Amino acid sequence: MLRYAIIGFGGLGKVHMNNMLRLEQERPGQMKLCAICGASKEAFFQNVSLNFGTVDISKIDLTECGFYEDYKELIDKEKPDFVISATPTFMHEEVAVYALERGIHILSEKPMSLTVEGCQRMTAQAEKSSAKLMIGQSARFTAAAVRMKQFIDQGTYGKVRRMEFCRYSQTPLWTYNNWILDPEKSGGCVLDMHIHDVDLLNWFFGKPRAISSVGTNDKVELESVITRYDYDGMVVTGSADWSMPQTYPFTKQTIINFEKATVIYTPDKKLMVYTDEESHEEDIGPEDSHFAELKTFIEWILDGKDCSHITSSTSVTDSVRMALAEIQSLRTGETVKL
Repeated sequence: MLRYAIIGFGGLGKVHMNNMLRLEQERPGQMKLCAICGASKEAFFQNVSLNFGTVDISKIDLTECGFYEDYKELIDKEKPDFVISATPTFMHEEVAVYALERGIHILSEKPMSLTVEGCQRMTAQAEKSSAKLMIGQSARFTAAAVRMKQFIDQGTYGKVRRMEFCRYSQTPLWTYNNWILDPEKSGGCVLDMHIHDVDLLNWFFGKPRAISSVGTNDKVELESVITRYDYDGMVVTGSADWSMPQTYPFTKQTIINFEKATVIYTPDKKLMVYTDEESHEEDIGPEDSHFAELKTFIEWILDGKDCSHITSSTSVTDSVRMALAEIQSLRTGETVKL
């Protein structure tokens, strides 16, 4: 039986906890929670009762679960087989490297790091220790994204001529001491929210030749970005903004114009296909990307299932490289070559 810990028990930590409980039920006797970092036992039960509506807390065995405030103490005392890290962005690299140095597998939340060099250190340490490193770029695991990639790779509707994507939200005011609004700690809207679409773009087509970005810094620094990506044979633009009013609903959309069809992932999570002859909605099922992501990580650890086509930390490093190029272009007003 593998023992695991969750480091960081904010919003995503709770999501991962819920999904791990589902996976434990699917694979009985194979995994067991041994520790949580970032919540007391009392706070844990309060969070579960308030946020885990479908989870029967009576089935959560905490008899051997430790509660810690220091992730290093947790790792050194508990020695888990794998950890799930959902810490603030500025801690991603240090937590991952510390775990990997000790041969502990880790699923580390996005963005991978605040710097390309940090991403490279994480990858190098994983290769050195042979422990598995996966980055929580959950958009790669949405059924819509998987289907769109199939259309692209298989040439279902011909070549891509144009692509545009957007992602908008209210200003995030829910983090501890508003750390997320400090671009030195979060990378701003670009690395925190826009990185999802940048990562999908990289997964679909690889790095562009160059990037040109503009944006605003009215409410907070790096609150929005609009970017043109330079690829051969197609026009690609993307935008993101988290300076919207607090009543504005989170909105995302992706449009891909192929030679023979237009494919749109709509704000209400439908994947629509339009041709000259007909239109239809693709059957992609409900969206549960975080569960699919975590299930893939567990299959990698327990079953040795090859998932390098979707989990490569080298590929995700290129996504961070692209996002940082956008920040550089936004700040300098110059096109950045990659």
